[in-house]
Amino acid sequence: MTVKPNSTEKGKYTSLDEKLYELQALFDLSKALNSSLNLRTILDTILLTPMGKMLIGKGLVLLAKKDKKFVIETLKGLPKSLLNFAIQVDDYPHASDPTYVRDLPPSPWQAFLQKNGIEVVVPILHDEKTLGLAGYGKKILGGDFEDSDLEYLHSLSNIAATAIQNGLIVQELQDVNRELDKRVQELNTLFEIGNELNSTLDVKKVQNLLAYSVMGEMMVNRCAIYLAEKEKMALSLNKGFQEAGDMERLTDESLLQALCDLTRPVLVGEGSSEPFCGSLAHLPIRAIVPMRIQNQTKGAIALGEKITKGDFTKEELEFLSTLASMSMTSIENARLFEETLEKQRLEEELLIAREIQKQLLPKSCPQIENFEVAAVNISSREVGGDYFDCVELSKNRYAFCIGDVSGKGAPAALLMANLQASFHALVDTGLSIEEVTARINNLIHRNTGFDKFITFFFGILDLAEKSFVSVNAGHNPPYLFHADGTFQTLQEGGLILGMMPNVSYVSESVTLVPGDCLVMFTDGVSEAMNAEEEEFEEKRIEACVRATLERSAEEILNHLIESVKAFSAGLPQMDDITSLIIKVY
Repeated sequence: MTVKPNSTEKGKYTSLDEKLYELQALFDLSKALNSSLNLRTILDTILLTPMGKMLIGKGLVLLAKKDKKFVIETLKGLPKSLLNFAIQVDDYPHASDPTYVRDLPPSPWQAFLQKNGIEVVVPILHDEKTLGLAGYGKKILGGDFEDSDLEYLHSLSNIAATAIQNGLIVQELQDVNRELDKRVQELNTLFEIGNELNSTLDVKKVQNLLAYSVMGEMMVNRCAIYLAEKEKMALSLNKGFQEAGDMERLTDESLLQALCDLTRPVLVGEGSSEPFCGSLAHLPIRAIVPMRIQNQTKGAIALGEKITKGDFTKEELEFLSTLASMSMTSIENARLFEETLEKQRLEEELLIAREIQKQLLPKSCPQIENFEVAAVNISSREVGGDYFDCVELSKNRYAFCIGDVSGKGAPAALLMANLQASFHALVDTGLSIEEVTARINNLIHRNTGFDKFITFFFGILDLAEKSFVSVNAGHNPPYLFHADGTFQTLQEGGLILGMMPNVSYVSESVTLVPGDCLVMFTDGVSEAMNAEEEEFEEKRIEACVRATLERSAEEILNHLIESVKAFSAGLPQMDDITSLIIKVY
C-alpha cells in the first residue's frame, strides 16, 4: 500500500524544492558572472537578474572611487542622465546585509536614493573592502521585500564581488594598455617627424613641416611660429590667421617680449593668469608652446582652436613641447649651416671627416676558423651615423656590433664617433654584455640632448661554446638564418641608447651550428625606397638571403647590397647603408 504525504510534508517538499531551485540558479549565475571579464556585462547581470526575478521596476549599481565617492556605472528604469553621476558617501554603515534606504541615517546620498525611488541598497564587498553598492526600487506588484528576497540579494552580491573585482582589474589593465598604446604612437610619431626634421637644413622647410605636423596631429587650422632673432622674438610663419587685425595682435610688442620669457606651455582663454593673454583676447589662439633648446626659449608655437572645439590636454601639451624642442634643434642646426659655413669649405671639411670616420670602422673583417665575416658601410653623405665594429676579445671570443645614430651628416657622425669610443673603452673590461650596453647608454645620454639617440645591437661570439650572446637596444632585429631557410630574429635587449639614463638591458643566447647565417643591418637597407615610394622592407631582405644562403658571407652581402641599389635605381641614396654578416661553417 502506498503512503501519501500529508499537507505539512508537501509544504516541506515544496519549500525544499524552491531552495534547491534558487541555489541552482545562483550557481548558474555564479558561473556566468565569473566567465565574463567585461565589467559592464557583470554589472548589468547583477542588476537585471533580481529585477526580473522579483519584478522590480528600477535599479542602479554604483562603484567606489577615491575619496568616498561612488559613481553610477549602470542603471535601469532611471534617467540616462544619471549615468556617471558621482555621489559622496561619508557615513555608509559597514554592514554586509541589504538595508532599506528608509532605515539609513539621513544624509545627502540617502536623500538622493529616496528621491530616485531606490528602496533597498546592497553593499558589494570583497575582502572587507566595499567595491560598490547595488540599489533596487520597489516591486511592481507592491509590498516590501521578503526575507528570502533580501537573502537572495545578499547572496548575489557576495557571488558578484569576485567577478566585479576581476572586471575592475581587467578594466584597469585595458586602460593602462590604451595609455601605453597612445604613448607608443606618440613616440613613433615623434621619431618619424624627427627623421623628417633632420633630413633638411632649410629653416623654412622645417617650419612648414612643423606647422603641418602640429596642425594635423592636434586637428587645428591655425598655427603661428615665432623664432628668436637677435634676442628678440619675431613672427616667422603664419598659417590660418587671416582676419583683419590679426597681424597687428600677433606682432604686439608686449606679446613678443613675453614669448621670450615663456618656459612652459600655456593655455589661452577665459580664466588664464598669463599677463600677455590680454593682447590675444580677439585672436582664436588657445595654446602657446615654447620652442626650447639648451634651457633657452628660441621660439614659440601659437595654436588656434581645435576643429573639435575641445581643450588641449596635459598629454597633448607635453607632446607639443617635445616636438617643439626637436624642431628647434633642427632649426638651430639649419641656421648654423646657413650662417657660419660656406659650401666649399664645408665640403672640404666633410671630406676630411669622412676619412677620419673611415678610420673608426674596421679596416678588414677578422679571420675566424669555421666562420666567415663580411661587412659594408655606404654613407649617403660625406659622413654618416651608421656604425659597425668587430673586436677580438680573446682567442675564442669576438665582439660584433652595429648601430644607427638618429639624423644624418656631421651631427650623426660626431655621435657615431662618441659611440665608437665608448664601445672600445668598455667592451674588453670584463663586464657583462648587459652592463656594457647600460654604461654606453649612460655615456650617450650624459653627453647628448634628449633629441639624439642610437639604435644599437651588440653580440659576443664564443667559439668554444659555439654561442652568440646579444643585446638589442632598439635596433632592427638581426636575422639568424638556418641551413633549411628558416630563421629567427634577435630582439631581446631594451630601450634605444640615449633616451634615458640607468636603463636595464637583458640578453639572449643562441647556439650556432654549421649552415647558420647571422645578418645584421641598419634601416638604410630595409627603408631604401624606389620611384613608387615603396620601401625595400624586411621581406626582401629575407628573400635575398634565402636565395644565396649556401654561398659565402661575402657573396650573400654583395647580393643584398646590389639588390638594394637595383631597387632604388635612379634615386639618390637617402640613408646610410650598413650590413654585417657572419656565416658558420
